[in-house]
Amino acid sequence: MLQTIADDIWGLPCLAYHVQPSLEPETRAAFEAAQRAFVELWPEPLHVGPKHGLHVTIYPLVTVKGAFDKDAYWQRIARRSQGLLEELCTGHRTLELRFSRLKVTDTAIIATATEETGLIEAIRERIVRDIPLPPGASPINYDLIHTTLARYRTKASIPDDVIERIESLPVAITAPVKQIRLVRETLFPCLVTDEIAAIPLIGR
Repeated sequence: MLQTIADDIWGLPCLAYHVQPSLEPETRAAFEAAQRAFVELWPEPLHVGPKHGLHVTIYPLVTVKGAFDKDAYWQRIARRSQGLLEELCTGHRTLELRFSRLKVTDTAIIATATEETGLIEAIRERIVRDIPLPPGASPINYDLIHTTLARYRTKASIPDDVIERIESLPVAITAPVKQIRLVRETLFPCLVTDEIAAIPLIGR
């Protein structure tokens, strides 16, 4: 039995800054198909991410949650963050994110992926190493690449067989990535974003 945690900030204004890979329309359509496959199996109400808001976060430079002066902190790290991305990404070949399974967590239903070039891991490592943290924060150490397909509207107990059925649904999505983007988020979860910078990746 899984105890879910209801999302209490869906659709609310926020301020956050993220590093994200670009996603092609075909990738978003494939994510939408995966959503349709599990929504009918879930026994409780869901927040299902709309196609335009679906995303992969490489690293949140400024997190959605956090009680500090986000504007002032961003001004401190903006130039260094963009420079770091340009250094790592300029001249790098395009990526493929290979999504191969659904995973049900206590906060969301996600699709997990692998990436063979190591660029995403390198970006994460450099940010943790080189970008100073906001007051009172700890570094975020990611152990996977994922997209969040749905969040929970309610706190509920979900039977194991429901989770097993969803996690056994077939997933085979190859997502080409042509740019690494720096975005500002103003409506959670990435329902409204502004692109600050985009570093193109070169073809193979």
